[in-house]
Amino acid sequence: MSEWRETNLDEIVKFQRGHDLTVANILEGNYPVAGSNGIIGYHNQFTTVAPGITLGRSGNSIGVAHYYDRNFWAHNTTLYTTEFLNSWPKYVFYFLRTIDFSALNSGSAVPSLNRNHIHSIKVKTPDLPEQKAISSILSSLDDKIDLLHRQNKTLEAMAETLFRQWFVEEAQEDWKDIPFEEFFDFMEGPGIRNWQYTLAGTPFINIRLISNGDIDITKASFVSNEEANGKYSHFHLKEGDMIVSTSGTLGKNAIVRGYHLPLILNTSVIRFRPLDGRSYSFVYQYLNSRLFQEHLESAASGSVQANFGPTHLKQMKLSKPPQDVLDKYLLQADPIYDKLRVNQTQIKTLETLRDTLLPKLMSGEVRIAL
Repeated sequence: MSEWRETNLDEIVKFQRGHDLTVANILEGNYPVAGSNGIIGYHNQFTTVAPGITLGRSGNSIGVAHYYDRNFWAHNTTLYTTEFLNSWPKYVFYFLRTIDFSALNSGSAVPSLNRNHIHSIKVKTPDLPEQKAISSILSSLDDKIDLLHRQNKTLEAMAETLFRQWFVEEAQEDWKDIPFEEFFDFMEGPGIRNWQYTLAGTPFINIRLISNGDIDITKASFVSNEEANGKYSHFHLKEGDMIVSTSGTLGKNAIVRGYHLPLILNTSVIRFRPLDGRSYSFVYQYLNSRLFQEHLESAASGSVQANFGPTHLKQMKLSKPPQDVLDKYLLQADPIYDKLRVNQTQIKTLETLRDTLLPKLMSGEVRIAL
């Protein structure tokens, strides 16, 4: 095994500040414009020859690392590098993800990252062959995760198309309009107050946890297990529940997975289940549809920001297809959602493995025999 050397960060990689480019000046092209938190557009010119890495320079994405294997425009909201000194680019990318850059901002009113502050960071790294081996392990996990995400995008598009064909394009005028509450079981959260929060216990959902169709449990707040399993026991979520935001950005939604649990409802989020206990695929896609979004926007109220609740839902109608039509749809849709569920669970497992291995590989706690 190689000996690890201790040095400053600028002896393995050197950063520069990105280049100005306003949104109005982005001309359609093939080169990614690398912003502080990823790609913000595509331009017809590039500033940087791949491979390269960017770090978010300011705001909430300060220190967030992104890797580019194609030529790109490094935006002025980033620090960037293509200058790797006795170091493997992908290894440097993973190493940078282990550093807490938020403590290294320049101290201005808006946090920002200065390259002179980060170049002096003390680092300990192995030789090039071990760097390549480490990055290969982590890259293989990321590649599998990316493949599953792309599969899910395809499956989600299939589910959307299937729903539109069955219930929008081929909807029949003689389908019966029924009250919303005759098909959906829905419930809003109780409104947990700040003084009830605890440092540990049972996490509860709120709007900020819902992002990109998933629930980020790592950002959850807690109430005591005593309250969660006592007066809030009927607010516990179950695997397969659909949750939808009721204020702010209306209609943000996610499916509750097994790995999210235990989890309880809070205000500004409504939980949905099918009353028949089996039409989950219809519920998921209906609540994701433009049809439902339009219902929300027309029903929503609020002087400061639009919001809706159970009262509004009880006033809504659903054009319910005949049972035989719904059954035939479920035969096609259920396998799609079953595959999405399996993929999402695999993604979470692989992400947990990667995030567990990353600091151990980067610190030398776990070594690779070459």
